[in-house]
Amino acid sequence: MRIDSIRLHHIGIPFKTTFKHALHQRQKTEAVIVAIRCPERLVGFGEILPRSYLTGETIGGVLETEAPRRVRRWLGRSFSRKQEVFDFLKSELEGAGRSLATFAGFELALLDLAGQKFRFPAGEMVGHPPGRELEPGVVIDFNIPTEELREYGLRLRLTGKRHVKVKVGRSDDLRRLEIISATLGSETSLRLDANGAWSAQEAIESLAEMSRFKIQSIEQPVPASDLEGMRQVRQNVGFPVMADESLCTLEDGQRLIDSEAADIFNIRLGKCGGFSGAMRLVQLARENNLGCHLGSLVGETGILSYAAEDFGQRVEEFECLEGKGQNKVLLEADIVEPARRNPETNQSKSGLGIQVLEDRLKAFSVSESVIFKDEGIRA
Repeated sequence: MRIDSIRLHHIGIPFKTTFKHALHQRQKTEAVIVAIRCPERLVGFGEILPRSYLTGETIGGVLETEAPRRVRRWLGRSFSRKQEVFDFLKSELEGAGRSLATFAGFELALLDLAGQKFRFPAGEMVGHPPGRELEPGVVIDFNIPTEELREYGLRLRLTGKRHVKVKVGRSDDLRRLEIISATLGSETSLRLDANGAWSAQEAIESLAEMSRFKIQSIEQPVPASDLEGMRQVRQNVGFPVMADESLCTLEDGQRLIDSEAADIFNIRLGKCGGFSGAMRLVQLARENNLGCHLGSLVGETGILSYAAEDFGQRVEEFECLEGKGQNKVLLEADIVEPARRNPETNQSKSGLGIQVLEDRLKAFSVSESVIFKDEGIRA
């Protein structure tokens, strides 16, 4: 299998409704879809979903610099078996730096392509067999007005969903938590997420007031760079602290451990470097007796979402997949439909097990796609 062309599609998909947390809101998603082809007329797809506040990557930087740089390294590469693909990706991750959203997109595209060619599910990259399918984790953001929370909570309770995260960091936090807790029932534990909205002292004071509720963890209580603040919160609240914006690279994870700043790593394929980048953080957490949580980035298409489902079934630490299926309710339309998947296990039969709809790619294109072809020149 030789990589003979790589195409980059810049797409933008409106949301059906605005997504809001304490510091930001989104009304659409923008991504770069990577399509890698081989002479056998197979194509593998990946998704780059850059977030400047996480890895420093932007759409412009991906299209102008990061993606073309990786294209030059990958065009013309040949592989004769799946282990060569795995070894190549592990080697490439070492030089990815903080360009982990870009790496994730390219990694998923190559695994999707190679999986079709050599007949293996992309999740085999993780090195563990699939287990149970993860339950979905629900996020209650600020787009749901306080006065509508009771009705929303009642509908949520009827679905039987047990894993609930609540965005916090605003003046009416206590009132919102009272409504949610009363509606869902005292047996439901809540994960809180401040998205770095507080200072350490604000976090400690706010969480002391919230401690009367059944709180499972607090995610990113202070800004990503304030590891000392994270440590102070850990020492002064009675429940675990989860690192999200503070955690992308392996070095980020080690700094959190060295600073005693986190109890739980929030793993997201799109910010951590796909299967291989996410798995190295899981391994670091295991070695240091930290917990792991699996999340998704707001606005993911089915490419990243189905990849996360496959990944989650192969890592025993995860209790749920936060945001599972959110693209179906958040995006105006997805670009992906499931295909080649085992109905009993929800696992891919080959590659990522997805079908990318070319007409949707065209409909949501922000600019003309860019294609790079192998001309026998290696960078």
